[in-house]
Amino acid sequence: MTGQLFRVELRRMVRHPLVWGMAALVLGVQIQLSRGQQPDLTVDPVHATGIASCLAGALLVVASLAVSRDGRHGMPELLAALPGRAEARTRAVLFAAVVVAVVGQAVVVGGYLLVRALSGPAGGRLDVFEPLTALGVGALGAALGVAVGRWARWLIAGPVVVGGLGLLIMFNTDPGSWWLPVMQTHWMDWPDRPSGPHLVYVLALAVLAGLAALLRHGRRPVAMVAAVVALAVAVPAGATAAAVRPAAQFPTGKTLTLGDVDARVRERYFGRDAYRCEQREGVRYCALSDYASWIPLWAGVVAPIVRAMPPSARDRVPVVKQYTSSWSYTYEDGVAIAPMAWGTDDQRRLLAQFLAFDIGGFDKACSAHGQARVVVALWLMGQSSTISRPGYLYMDGRMAARSGVDFGDTEVGYAKLLLQSPGARERVWANWDALMRPATTVEQALPLLGLPQRYPTSKPKGTPCR
Repeated sequence: MTGQLFRVELRRMVRHPLVWGMAALVLGVQIQLSRGQQPDLTVDPVHATGIASCLAGALLVVASLAVSRDGRHGMPELLAALPGRAEARTRAVLFAAVVVAVVGQAVVVGGYLLVRALSGPAGGRLDVFEPLTALGVGALGAALGVAVGRWARWLIAGPVVVGGLGLLIMFNTDPGSWWLPVMQTHWMDWPDRPSGPHLVYVLALAVLAGLAALLRHGRRPVAMVAAVVALAVAVPAGATAAAVRPAAQFPTGKTLTLGDVDARVRERYFGRDAYRCEQREGVRYCALSDYASWIPLWAGVVAPIVRAMPPSARDRVPVVKQYTSSWSYTYEDGVAIAPMAWGTDDQRRLLAQFLAFDIGGFDKACSAHGQARVVVALWLMGQSSTISRPGYLYMDGRMAARSGVDFGDTEVGYAKLLLQSPGARERVWANWDALMRPATTVEQALPLLGLPQRYPTSKPKGTPCR
């Protein structure tokens, strides 16, 4: 009898429009959100698990409605004449919901990760426990839906539970809240998450929820013992995950040093084997070991800038090195910073601007208004990126520790004219030494660059660059 009911419930759930509609929506939204970014195996599975919890929520509602069906619209009287028991119906809905949830999560998360893997060189390191957690969350949602449907027969009960859990997960910003089934707060330059214990915790919760649904029909010894065992697994697993110290919590009001960094961070990002370096067209690139596959992409931005420089000056090209924005106080001078994420125009512009301004000799926050070398630096930047204001450098959406160089519309305007001027490279090469002197003004450089005077004189603002 349970087997037949299971097949019936399975067919009903597979055909339910909320299930396949939510699966398609989740997959489409996640692909759209990551469009244009290089795949990162460190964060992509975390993001996929987070948004796939929407599908788990849909299964929770569907399962709660399915299991409470026999208590609505005169169904109790009709079912009382049948040989099947309520416990058999609960078991059938539970098994069917869990199967559909796990398969649905596997399709959504697996499909997303496959699309990401095919979209370009992947950086980061895959933690296999992360996508498995998505399957566990699906099973938890299905089992919890059956329990809610049996213990709270109101039709609104399932959506209320989904809404409550959704708000807790969505608005949680504490990276140490591992008692939640889903932890979306993570950044690519943080240490590994306690994903293994958390997966065990989620699976134990799923078993507890399923047993809670079955215990609605009576306290069976086997179910009681299984519930105790599941609880004995869930509590220490959750405590183990929650005990892991958040990665980015540091004391304020003091100058941070490498000694203040978590030991996991020191080993992964500052240890002896933290970087892999390559030499390409005379430029040295150093990427964190899990991101070496992105070096050719950085070279696509750097190479046009280097080729625009006179050969005699290419010894000024700094090392291109990847840094984490979370530990930005460890930046080195004379290094062009490659960001942790890659793919958007802003990230390309970030690298191009860091490189061009390092070549121009700008190594600290200052005012470059009226200096010829900032026009040349912007012209170099324009070889592989767009030129924009203000001149402050951003990393991953946050202000980097090393602020940028301030300049104005006058310098931007002349740099764009230079980009459109035939023979600009030859004139820059011929007058490189004069153009790169801090004392050379924009007005003095215009005849050297073959540009007409079109914009007003730019006045220094703040501390001039030296």
